[in-house]
Amino acid sequence: MSTISSGLMTALMMVLSSVFGVVAIDGVDALTEERFVPQEKLDRAILKITNELMMIDACLASEECTVDSVELNEKRTELLDKLEQIDAYILNPTKSEKPELRKHKKMDKSEFEDLTYEEYISNKIMKLNDKLMIIDACQAAEECTVDEDILTKKENHLNMDLEKLNYCVENIEECESHKKDSKHKKYRK
Repeated sequence: MSTISSGLMTALMMVLSSVFGVVAIDGVDALTEERFVPQEKLDRAILKITNELMMIDACLASEECTVDSVELNEKRTELLDKLEQIDAYILNPTKSEKPELRKHKKMDKSEFEDLTYEEYISNKIMKLNDKLMIIDACQAAEECTVDEDILTKKENHLNMDLEKLNYCVENIEECESHKKDSKHKKYRK
């Protein structure tokens, strides 16, 4: 027991000494100093956003793509705004706000409160089918130059999600009980 506690104490002392060592060498500003976003991350974000914009444009131009054009235009505007933030940050990282590179979808929870589990599954299936339709429109359009490997990967991922949801349509009780018992649901409250 004493060896475990002495080992933990040693580890704690090492962590504290490294933190206070940085403070002693660089001053308190070292801990509060703003970190810059690496150029590689910015480049990856720009590539993902431009790919998504090309896919949206291909869908808007295609007659076969029946995804709601209002939603597509809203998404397009959001992506263009995000590109502007990244460009401003690249031009002047010290004066510009750090861009949020992760996808954070703000969902209106009231939108889902009145839905039954069947309706919830049905809505998710419709959204996945819309995404597949956007990918199909991109593959059919010459102007859409998104790498075929990326499109295939996205399509495979969406098809796997669709399989899971279709399984849930057939086994609604099993999926619903699994959703209620999930760990994430318990910790969100």
